[in-house]
This record gives sequence, structure tokens and C-alpha cells, in this order.
Amino acid sequence: MKYPLYILLLISIIFTQDRSTLFSTGNPPILGVGWDIKCDEFSNSDIGDVNADNNLDVLDVVTMVSFILGTTIPSEEEASASDTNFDDNVDVLDVVIIVNLILNGNNSECESGLSAAVRFTSNNEYTFEAFSVIFQTEELDGGGLFEVRLHEDELSSPGEVMGSWELTLDENIAREYYVFTGDTDCITLLPFTSYWLSVHPINNTDEALWLFSEDNFTYSTSNNMGDTWSESNLDIVGCTKIFGEQIYDSPGAQPEDELVYDWSLEDLNINSEYFGQSIGPSTFINNNQVSVYYFGKAG
Repeated sequence: MKYPLYILLLISIIFTQDRSTLFSTGNPPILGVGWDIKCDEFSNSDIGDVNADNNLDVLDVVTMVSFILGTTIPSEEEASASDTNFDDNVDVLDVVIIVNLILNGNNSECESGLSAAVRFTSNNEYTFEAFSVIFQTEELDGGGLFEVRLHEDELSSPGEVMGSWELTLDENIAREYYVFTGDTDCITLLPFTSYWLSVHPINNTDEALWLFSEDNFTYSTSNNMGDTWSESNLDIVGCTKIFGEQIYDSPGAQPEDELVYDWSLEDLNINSEYFGQSIGPSTFINNNQVSVYYFGKAG
């Protein structure tokens, strides 16, 4: 049991270096305990569910094949559930659709299933750069697809969605999933302000454990895909880490035209009008343009 936890810790160290950690629940003390994030009910859950067991699986396929071969006569309800392409006929095309749904997940809209959210507070002004969550899975029925959302805080509950990201999980493993958001989104976290990170099932029958933390934090849950949330509580929560880049501001400072330091670099951007030329701050100041050079942690 300790070996997977060591792997989780190693992954955490690798991904968190060189980034500011705004919030961390730490790693899970044990495996097998967490929020079971799964879609339980679909808007068209009866389609393909021939045996009416609220599950789409190989048993439905076997039953449909027996209808096609004529070994079994379907009832009116069974015939309706088997006609997945709505052509008033049960044939091999319907079987193909069902098999694809089983392999890739139910494509109808998920109406209910457990979603969960963890609250964190930004103590300074940051750009929201990345997050990580720790999940444990078994065999996945669909594509292992889930959704993570960042919310504003609204009366101590998850409020307006500020950003959302798809998260694809691997089967039969417990690991930390790290998502970098700074390359596509520009989200600012205000100082001394609370936010929420939530995880939701997508339209398939996959389930995964959002592994619990050792210590207590503020959380909320939803059973209707985040339309409404439970009253916030304090307890162990799904393991979460939030990363950001702090924004520094010098009050009263004004930019000046005086050149403090100059250097020359070749412009390698083929779309630039300066491509192939040696450029530096003086190039742009002399042309009455603002020159800003930023060298981030990526290089």
C-alpha cells in the first residue's frame, strides 16, 4: 500500500517545483477512500438499456442480438429501448450504436451524479496557473473523461464558473493529475478572496475516487451537475493543489524613457518585421515604442 503513495509523492514533487503553491491539501494517507465521482442518471438513460437495470453493458447487447435473430420476442418497452437510431427497426445498426456507447461512454446528457468542490483562499494577487487533483480508478467503461471547474465564491458556495478544463483519467491506477492552465487562460485571483475547485462526471458511466486528504478543509457537494450545492462543511476532502504566479505592483512608479540597460538579441520570430535582425530595448525606445522583455520560468 505504501508503494503507490510514494509514487504520488514523487509526482507531486516533480510537478510543483518552480511554482507558487497557493493551496494544498497534501497527499492521501490511504488509498480506496474518497468521493466517488460518477454519472448516475442520463437524460435518455432508457435508450439501449434493454433489460432496464439502469446500466448499459454487454447484457443489453446480448438481449438485442437475440431479438435480431428471432430467438426472443421483445416487449414494447424492450423494442423501444433497442431502437437506438429511432428507425422503428431493431437491427445490427442498433447493436453497433450500443457497443460504441459502452466503449466510449453514454453520449446522452448526464442529469445527476456526485460532483464535489474544495474551497481555497488567495492571500495575494495571483494569476491562476495550474491545479492538480489525485484520483484512483479501476477499469473505465468509457473514455475516463471528467470536468474540472474554477468558481467564484458565492455566499460560501461555488458560484459563477471562471474556467473549466476536461480531465482524462487513466484506468487501474492511483495518481496525481496536473493541469497547466496558464497557457490558454488568463484568470486573476484577487487577494484575500475565496474560490472553489470542483470536479464533475461527464456523459459516460466512468467512476473514480477523488482520494481524501488527511486534514480537514471546506467543501461542498452537488448531485445535479453543479446546478445547486450543499451547505459548505469542514471535513476531509478530495486531494487538491492550486498553483499561481504572484502579481507584483509598485505603487506610484512610472515608466521612463531613460535606458537603464541595453543588450542585443537576434529576432527568431519569422512573423516579426525584425526577423533576422539584432534587437534590444534601444531598438524600440528609439522608435518611440515600449520595450518589455520577460524571461519566465519556462526559459
